[in-house]
Amino acid sequence: MKTPLSRSSAVFAVMLALGGLAFGASPAGAAGTVLIRQSSGQTNVYHGVAIKVIRNVLYMTTSDGKGTLVISRAACSYQGELMICFATGATLVQAGKTSAIDFRRGTLYVNSTDDPQQMALSTTKVPPHSILLSFSTDRGTYVSLSGRIDKVVK
Repeated sequence: MKTPLSRSSAVFAVMLALGGLAFGASPAGAAGTVLIRQSSGQTNVYHGVAIKVIRNVLYMTTSDGKGTLVISRAACSYQGELMICFATGATLVQAGKTSAIDFRRGTLYVNSTDDPQQMALSTTKVPPHSILLSFSTDRGTYVSLSGRIDKVVK
């Protein structure tokens, strides 16, 4: 049985779950999809998003390489084999500028197993070696990501 990680941890604890995974980039390329819904109702969908964990930080980069969302802090614990993290900080890197995101709340689900894992109190299953992420900002923007992790670097 896995023990919960400290919720006060400032280090991105997802690396603990992903550090043991021995897979690299998927043969078909990036497999992530990001949906961004602005408070105005405008929606953007990005396919082919590269999902990487590098030195304890989660990077999600658009297929054209023009935008990267970075999550560097989260508090995590396990529900069975599924790791659930409450993200506490995010940054957007775009057009050569780095901007802190006015983060309200976010949740990240990590499945580092070879089998789909059921989310508690939900009909949703997290696919093998994949993540689901959703967060909202103080400005009312909603962001969600789903996909297989392309790369893990300790």
